[in-house]
Amino acid sequence: MNNLYYWTLILTYILLLFAVIFSILKYKIVSKIEKWYIHYILFLLFIESSNYILTEFLNFENTSFLYKIYIAGEFLIITTLFIKKMNLNKYLILISTCIGLYFLFADTIFSNYHYNNDYSKTISNILLICLIGYSLIGDIKHIKNKNTFQLIDKMYFLYFAVSIFIFIFQHQLLEFPINYFNVFWIINNLMVCIIYSLFIKTFLSFKK
Repeated sequence: MNNLYYWTLILTYILLLFAVIFSILKYKIVSKIEKWYIHYILFLLFIESSNYILTEFLNFENTSFLYKIYIAGEFLIITTLFIKKMNLNKYLILISTCIGLYFLFADTIFSNYHYNNDYSKTISNILLICLIGYSLIGDIKHIKNKNTFQLIDKMYFLYFAVSIFIFIFQHQLLEFPINYFNVFWIINNLMVCIIYSLFIKTFLSFKK
């Protein structure tokens, strides 16, 4: 089970790299709003590569600070994407920026209360599910309007929903054998693989 976890993790890295490559190749022909999808996977590449460089080359023993950067950055990019996509009030971007800053500094502000960044991740996922769900409902109402990234949006919704349960129960799972813990993260990795695969499929569908 442990080996399967690492194989799925490696697969996520490979698919992310290919998704980034194809997104860059298609960058000029993607619409201005849809470029935020590209910004998102570039941000993920930045987080993953930073973590690898810090641990493997700079011998950092603790890179947990990247986790809160990931939470804040992911929230800000995805909320900006869907706010623009649905043509919502632009002031909502300011609100999402403030929430993102909260995620970035919450563990410091509430250090005396043993605040865990998993709380931020759970709150972030709940807000993202609401926003993406609202967008998907809009897509249903306007079914004639072709949405190239709709499959990715649906997978986002499912992924963030499942992730909530993973982050809620992961600490309880630590009390069980490691295989129980790994099963949840294997599921998480496989869902990430599907998202990256959909990115690759979507970018390959764009024609010059």
